Amino acid sequence: RKAFGTEAKLGPNRSVLDIGDGNGYVSCCGLITCDWVGAASDEKLPNNVVLKIPSILPLRRLNDSLPAGQKMFDFNEARWAAMEGKSLQIHNTEVATYDFIEEFEGLKMPKKFYRIHLQEKVSGQICLEYMNNTRTMNFYEKHSVEQMRQIARALGEIQACSLKKEVTSPALQKDFFKKMVEMFPLENYRGMFKGVLAVDNSEKTKELMANIDELALKYYGSNIPTSLHRQMGFRPVFVNGDLHTGNVLIDKDSGDLVALIDWQCTHLGVGVEDLHRIAMSSLTTEERRAAMPILIEVMHESLVENLNGAEPPYTLEKLFLISDLVFPQCALFFASNFISMITKMNKDSKLTDAEKSARREVMLDKILGTLEDVVDIDVKNKKHMENLKM
Repeated sequence: RKAFGTEAKLGPNRSVLDIGDGNGYVSCCGLITCDWVGAASDEKLPNNVVLKIPSILPLRRLNDSLPAGQKMFDFNEARWAAMEGKSLQIHNTEVATYDFIEEFEGLKMPKKFYRIHLQEKVSGQICLEYMNNTRTMNFYEKHSVEQMRQIARALGEIQACSLKKEVTSPALQKDFFKKMVEMFPLENYRGMFKGVLAVDNSEKTKELMANIDELALKYYGSNIPTSLHRQMGFRPVFVNGDLHTGNVLIDKDSGDLVALIDWQCTHLGVGVEDLHRIAMSSLTTEERRAAMPILIEVMHESLVENLNGAEPPYTLEKLFLISDLVFPQCALFFASNFISMITKMNKDSKLTDAEKSARREVMLDKILGTLEDVVDIDVKNKKHMENLKM
């Protein structure tokens, strides 16, 4: 009521629907039907809002559903309590993101109505615009290159905003990948990849996963994506940090992009991080490999167009180099989280065996293709690294 400046109250038909279950790790999201009573005739109050509250309960439920040897975390209660503390910190990161971006119009992001920072109350929350007639993209679907082009353009526009206005919030200047190390101990991080062999234990996949185990050790704790701008001398831009299919809203009828959501992992770096993650989780391996050069160009063009004549932080040629340098760590972070989605899907009693098989084929293609590219691009990057002080 304070946010909308209204004397109206929520009516007897107010309700809440859990819309976050299964779609996120560290928050609970409720779709609130307001049923305003006593609103003035000229007041334009939303019928629905989304209320997002930080919590690791969804992550614990997912972890508990996984079989022994494939769990993401083997935590006692003390370590879960520490994880809860980390989730509260990233809530403040999302709050800082919406505070920063609210003065810019026309972005593919929900509007923020109000937020409660964790220093103000015992628990935090953020109240957001509800996007009608939308759904999230799905990891088990084959999405289109045109949808990726729309996302690439939206990312370029958001990145331009972070170059038009100085980013001063400490919450947005933290080293994202170092924070991930605090949340994901090494043994758990390596263990996440073991789930692939439970789905596909072919000799080819066994060899691939042996290579990935070595590379996971190499990249664990590395902050290449968040330090590269200092070493190469360009200004960093806004990065969502967790832009996978579950964090993209599309129109139910047309499939067009409506909004990019879930800004809990926002940090400063290079925007191609986001483009890699959404392409990995959206496109088949074949389409992703063919389309990435085009998508990088689209994102860069959008960035330049929205800078209003200011000098861009990097040329397109340099962005292609940056793309290679950040790919392995972005890809490993993506794959480690999404392997568990196959295990969870296999236990879904609502799906037929045929549906499970079709979805598993799509998901496994995306994961294995991504991990194959990690091995190949890591070799390619060894030459690039010689020219940088990492």
